[in-house]
Amino acid sequence: MSISNHQATATGTTAANSGIRASNFALPPSLPEPGASADSTRAVRHRSITDREIALVQVSCDFICACIALPLSLLLLSTLSTTPVNSLHYLWLNIMVDCLFPVGVVLALALGGTYRIAYQSMQPSAFLEMRDLSFGVGAGCVLALGIGSLLHASFGVTEPSTTQLVMAVIVSVAAISTGRIAFRVALHHLAMTRVLVVGGGGALVERIMMNVRQDRGMTLVGRVTAGGVDEADVVGRVSDLPALCRQLDVQRILVADEGTFSPATLDTYRQLQDTVHIAMVPRYYELMSWRSRLTDLSGMPFLEVARPHMSRLDQFMKRAFDLCISSFVLLVTSPLLLVVAIGVKLSSPGPALFRQIRLGRDQEPFTVTKFRSMRLETTSDPARESGAPVEEHDRPLHEVRGKWLEKSRITPFGAFLRKTGIDEIPQFINVFRGDMSVVGPRPFIPEESHVEGWATRRFEVRPGITGLWQVSGRNDLSRNDLVQLDYLYVASWSMWWDLKIMWETPRTMARGIGAY
Repeated sequence: MSISNHQATATGTTAANSGIRASNFALPPSLPEPGASADSTRAVRHRSITDREIALVQVSCDFICACIALPLSLLLLSTLSTTPVNSLHYLWLNIMVDCLFPVGVVLALALGGTYRIAYQSMQPSAFLEMRDLSFGVGAGCVLALGIGSLLHASFGVTEPSTTQLVMAVIVSVAAISTGRIAFRVALHHLAMTRVLVVGGGGALVERIMMNVRQDRGMTLVGRVTAGGVDEADVVGRVSDLPALCRQLDVQRILVADEGTFSPATLDTYRQLQDTVHIAMVPRYYELMSWRSRLTDLSGMPFLEVARPHMSRLDQFMKRAFDLCISSFVLLVTSPLLLVVAIGVKLSSPGPALFRQIRLGRDQEPFTVTKFRSMRLETTSDPARESGAPVEEHDRPLHEVRGKWLEKSRITPFGAFLRKTGIDEIPQFINVFRGDMSVVGPRPFIPEESHVEGWATRRFEVRPGITGLWQVSGRNDLSRNDLVQLDYLYVASWSMWWDLKIMWETPRTMARGIGAY
């Protein structure tokens, strides 16, 4: 259910005084009549699955996965342990003794607030979810041990085994994570989240709308502004939001308006808090990252900006990680590299490898190495041939760099290499040599390296094969977006963030987001 082609035509009622107007954005198949009562409107609102139902289903899913993980962990432990009590002969008895574990896991996750915010996250990260689940399931293990020990002391029942429950934690994290991924896939097929964007236009609003269109679980209904409604994608004003949310069956509002909210606007959002999920881009969002955290001062909320600091220990950890990953990848893929090199040579005349000068750490030039994916018909810059102004910072990179002109030069075998990411594997040689990192800022060519002030922090670390720019849109981003993301990465680096970016990279490549 994508509305990027804008084929659906709205049938909403036009109200001259309210500013609500017809648009070419997607509407639900059935809308309430203009004169419908509040009760009848509430009866047909939002989605076929409510937030409470989603939370209940997720509780059930987690409990079932924990119940499945318990016997699986005991079976695995029976093959690894030589202790008689862990043998297969005592499997059923051990299941009975450790049966409180699934209950403890669900209780611990509930106490941690997991199910209260089950539907609030727009794009849940399976990687971060596994990290949070590790703590929640671990707390469930401690809870089960505590209850089991209390029952043992009070009634003499068999005490749970710590070793068995620790193994159950490991298997449960994997099982529950898999179950949640399957649940979200099924949820996206059953119910699409309908989204309204609030903002007056500009690069920020365009980027948000682009990301909503690319998300398979969300449908962009339109845009709402504080001013006029003359633009093509505007369906009304901020004051019309309560009526629009009812008429267009909106479940989520994304607020990108950077201005000061009037009392009337605040009252409008307060009216919607009970029925619609509202998310707002914070002011000075350019300084915020996932390491920023919400705190308070006597009830006044503050969003703390993460300090831009990368210690010597951080640098050592990152370099050691790069060496381990690059050595492993090059060792495992060495037979594949030989086959691919032969395939490139047979696909078109020219060398198997493509080399280009890029700027690395401290703007030191180095030669990046990839598998060649294009014919050697011309070496000129397609962006310059097309007259595209290289210095236009607000246009998508694929337009500025003339990516569309390269398509005719890409060989069929090269297209396969790009789609699968195999053409990037030789860059692990650059990582091993210390020119690049596995994760980092985009490696600029010298002609693109003109940045000043705070943006030069991107050169404090090695450029990466993948990075925040790649999982956030790649060539669909503007140069300003790219520079901002590179700064955020360097200023807020952590090993967890590197692992999260690596986790998300295959999904981004598989979906082809920003690939040209």
